[in-house]
Amino acid sequence: MLQTKIIQPKSQQLEFKISRLYQSIFFALTCGVTGSLYAVENPGDTQISVEEKDVQQLESVVVVGNRAGIRTVTESPSPVDVISAEQLTKQGTTTLRETLAKIIPSFSVATVPSQPDGYGAVARSAGLRGLGGGYTLVLVNGKRRHVGALAINKYGYGEGYQAADLDLIPVSAVSRVEVLRDGAAAQYGSDAIAGVINIVLKSADHGGSLNATYGGRAHYSDAEKRNGETYQAYGNFGVALGQDGFIHFAYDYKNQDATTRAGTVSGNIYSQVNGADDPREATVNRHVNKLGLPSVEQLTLSYNAELPLSEQITAYSFTTAGWRDAATGASYRRPNSTSSVTEIYPDGTTPEVLLDEFDLQSVWGIKGDDFYGWSWDVSSSYGKDKQDHSTKDNLNPSLGTASPTTFGLQRYEAYQWVNNIDFKKAFDIGFGVNPLNVAWGVDYRKEGWSSKATDALAYTNGGYIYSTGDQAGSSATVGTFGARVLLPEDEADISRSNTAAYLDLGLDLTQNWFVGIAGRFEHYDDSSGNTWNGKLTSRYEFTPQLALRGTVSTGFIAPSLYQQGFASTGIVSTVTNGVRSDVYSKSVRTDSALGQALGAEALKPTKSTNYSLGLTYSPIKNLNIALDAYRIDLKDRITSTDGLTGTGINAILAANGFSNVNYVTYYANLFDTQTDGIDLIADYTQEFEKYGRVRWSLGFNYNKTKITGIADNPSQLDGISVERITRRTRGMITDADPKTKFTLGANWQYKKFDLNTRLSRYGSYIARGETESLDQTFDAKWIVDLDATYNLTDNLAFTVGADNLLNTYPDKSNIVDSLGENKYAQLSPFGLYGGYYYGRISYRF
Repeated sequence: MLQTKIIQPKSQQLEFKISRLYQSIFFALTCGVTGSLYAVENPGDTQISVEEKDVQQLESVVVVGNRAGIRTVTESPSPVDVISAEQLTKQGTTTLRETLAKIIPSFSVATVPSQPDGYGAVARSAGLRGLGGGYTLVLVNGKRRHVGALAINKYGYGEGYQAADLDLIPVSAVSRVEVLRDGAAAQYGSDAIAGVINIVLKSADHGGSLNATYGGRAHYSDAEKRNGETYQAYGNFGVALGQDGFIHFAYDYKNQDATTRAGTVSGNIYSQVNGADDPREATVNRHVNKLGLPSVEQLTLSYNAELPLSEQITAYSFTTAGWRDAATGASYRRPNSTSSVTEIYPDGTTPEVLLDEFDLQSVWGIKGDDFYGWSWDVSSSYGKDKQDHSTKDNLNPSLGTASPTTFGLQRYEAYQWVNNIDFKKAFDIGFGVNPLNVAWGVDYRKEGWSSKATDALAYTNGGYIYSTGDQAGSSATVGTFGARVLLPEDEADISRSNTAAYLDLGLDLTQNWFVGIAGRFEHYDDSSGNTWNGKLTSRYEFTPQLALRGTVSTGFIAPSLYQQGFASTGIVSTVTNGVRSDVYSKSVRTDSALGQALGAEALKPTKSTNYSLGLTYSPIKNLNIALDAYRIDLKDRITSTDGLTGTGINAILAANGFSNVNYVTYYANLFDTQTDGIDLIADYTQEFEKYGRVRWSLGFNYNKTKITGIADNPSQLDGISVERITRRTRGMITDADPKTKFTLGANWQYKKFDLNTRLSRYGSYIARGETESLDQTFDAKWIVDLDATYNLTDNLAFTVGADNLLNTYPDKSNIVDSLGENKYAQLSPFGLYGGYYYGRISYRF
């Protein structure tokens, strides 16, 4: 495993990054092959080269959404976007997740600064059409991508779905990304409710590129200088494999400093001295919170290979591997509280939660073109994500002065083993119609998830009593801060298997009318049981320029293993009538005695019904317009209950032998929703002859979700005034996302210059409280991105740019916050960290 250091003095970090930058530049300038094998325009020629046209034509052909045969983007009966490798690298921070959010209006990324496990700030929730990442299926070269070991929750409510982490795939490995914005569970299975993202890896047997980027955030304040300085080096190259095969390698290294935009701590920090404030109150540093973007050091590697074994049979394989260390900030702990020990931290402390992650996926298969007329593909894929969580600058106060300051916390692991066999053939069925395209296949998937406590000192009750200060005579808090704590009783090790079969038919009934139908059966050996899903799709071309398309489909998403197996504990030590006791707040499994005492039940799949209707229109050469309306009805959506507490809950718990617990959450099928929306996508290439050309792009999304039903309380909670899903959580589902997003982009290519700009508008949104008086509405904001590239030669280019050029921030939060954590709106769709400014050098060979 890669051994790395995350936390270094800033001077050492900067020295390391500059050294790496010089090394990359020197390597790019000295080891490249003369002449570009990827066509670059002649500096004096503004026409598109032959090779560039070939690349554009290839990118217009899509595989996703058409299992019975490939089609072009304009002919697809479902809305599909194709993002090229060039578009992916025209950003400040070249990550798939952030790039898709900028380019695709209906794709959104949660920007919540930190979560109890720290992972949610590293791998943030991202999905299509207002739904979280668990509702979007990710494929790589058409094969299912494995999910992470932890759930990536959205904002302030925990859906608990594990999702594929796009950032663990090297951007330099990607040839294009196909985004199907439509329900496709009948074709691809669980998770494909909001859409499918298919990442196609590069397959060239020669050439490559080297890139180095360095940037940082705008200056924030003299007191807080955590401004996200980031160095990134990435590259790729292809090699011939045998006579007609290839193997293409890629890498991506990133070192990112933390970014913080917190406020200041108010109120007394120290215990009073003889009834008066401690003199240190006047000079103490109150910029001590670290909530925000984490520091990250990450290396990802990949290869993609094919080797013909005969004229009809080809072997293939592709693999990605990633190592990631990250540190996220927790809340400040005052020295005058029961969460600190002044002998260890006289000024209090701000703990950090550390993540050490290893991720791997490897796919091996063979495919052929003629097995009794069938094209076929047999593959096996194994993916695994392993995370070790720890903490530093922390303590377990109940251990008193003997407490360590670093702790292991817990380990999470998830794996998926997927096996596929797929067949495809075109049948001549007569009647004067085109051939019937038939695709069918079977899948077998085995997956597992486990959690394990790794350090008993993180939760041991040492019984420390304060003898001095404001807390004299009080019991110290039990357990570490800023992160989840797992007890041995919370550990899990669960698995399940899934067997599926699908049939996908496509037929051009006439030259202008296409009809497709798909069906899929899946069997899970857990509470998900059996599911049948279908999809009907059609496209009618009125003229070569105008076509109508639409789909109706059903789908599902199986409960994640995380939702079924996760548990954690919070511990508070109390003394009543001289008797000490530990009071627990717990997240529990649905099959636990504690959960069932409060009405927890085995989780059911979330079911969906999707409708879409759209128009594609190309009125003139180089102008393409697509307008699609959609509705997604979801039944039995899963989320964690809000905290169940109060007198009635305590009585139930005590009656079932849990008198030491007073606050419980568990996952449940809690509500139904309906999402309505509109996607508008347009692009136009405008030629200006000797002044170059401009590629215009426009995107608009309207998305509104309403709750159509909330599950009744279980019988165990009869007669108790308690809500399993509160007003605040309901608001997170319906109002926390902007209902509109608009983007307008322009890419001007002129001789040696390439200027790229994007204007984005994020609509207003609302953070709901438990009462209407606590609601806050946040205004719409405009964001400008800009980058400029100068091609010094056909091979060497320099870029300077800015994401959020005008350094725009969201509205400030109205939450009264003495810890200074919530200065800006944490729900902001574009983040709360201001502008990011960068430079890049690129070399192609």
